[in-house]
Amino acid sequence: MLTGTMLQLMEQTALDVMILTDEIGEEEFFASRITRSETLRQLKSLTRIIADLPAATRDAMPEIDWAAWATLAGVLSKPTKHPLQIWVAIKELTPMTVQRLHNYKKRLPQLFSVVP
Repeated sequence: MLTGTMLQLMEQTALDVMILTDEIGEEEFFASRITRSETLRQLKSLTRIIADLPAATRDAMPEIDWAAWATLAGVLSKPTKHPLQIWVAIKELTPMTVQRLHNYKKRLPQLFSVVP
């Protein structure tokens, strides 16, 4: 049950990142104090959720780039030193993860279940 809730929260947080940054370019993103701050907050939250997922859950979904998310957690501690990695996480890693979560939800619905 907890895993299903975590996966749903992971998906919603990733969607929030995508919505925040949907129509914004790289320069505009890094110049925007409010959008940048909120997006980084959401990404940090996402990396914490992912770090707390049971290893068996991550193992059941090998198409998600868990290593990239673990790396991003470190990058987010000093975001001004790693703008390209953050931008790639926003525009590539996050949407790819959402798509793969959708695929897994169809193939492995029991992982996403919140019913005890």
